[in-house]
Amino acid sequence: MNIAPTSFPEVETVADLVAFQAAVRPNAIALASTNRVWTYRELDERASALADMLRILGVGPEVVVGLCMPRSPTMVVGALGILKAGGAYLPLDPAYPAARLAVLLEDGQVPAVVTGELIMERLPRGIYHTILLNDLGRVADFPALGQCIPAMAAATPKNLAYVIYTSGSTGQPKGVEITHESLLNLVHWHQQAFGVKSADRASQIANVCFDAAVWEIWPYLASGASVHFAEEEPRR
Repeated sequence: MNIAPTSFPEVETVADLVAFQAAVRPNAIALASTNRVWTYRELDERASALADMLRILGVGPEVVVGLCMPRSPTMVVGALGILKAGGAYLPLDPAYPAARLAVLLEDGQVPAVVTGELIMERLPRGIYHTILLNDLGRVADFPALGQCIPAMAAATPKNLAYVIYTSGSTGQPKGVEITHESLLNLVHWHQQAFGVKSADRASQIANVCFDAAVWEIWPYLASGASVHFAEEEPRR
């Protein structure tokens, strides 16, 4: 199949594309689960609040932040918040053995992990901040709340967007670093190849630590479409 060369809009990151959708269609459904729906305005506001917190902690371009949350709309808030801060997210499956989580956190040299209250106890001890998001995607009480938000350099297309580790079946897990430029290329190709429109509804079924989750989420949110999280039983 031949795909015409991608024509990039005047944006730097996928977070810019999602912010644009929040500006032009704030009340459209961005995320949906069995319990509730999230509008683009809600998604953008919650992610921006998280981004402010991360900037206070020094997160910016080339800083990798752990994202240890189950498949859920709140997980997307966490990923988008990290991107908005200029950082790169490192997905961590809460079901991973503690030893694997420890290896990934140490190798990724993360200064912070975005997670949930019930998951926090599973995380190995380490020198990093833990930022809790509740089920509504709001940042829980944190000592840094209320501090002045520092001005940070914005991420460029050449900066990291996310890091996904290999399974490690042939030895030590290895982190694969993906830039914003590469992510934008995937998003635009996917939009063209599948004719993604704002009226579309996509199912999110892949584990966040599997790169298939990337094209189940970002091409659709960048298009103003909605991403629906299937329940665990039918997903299996």
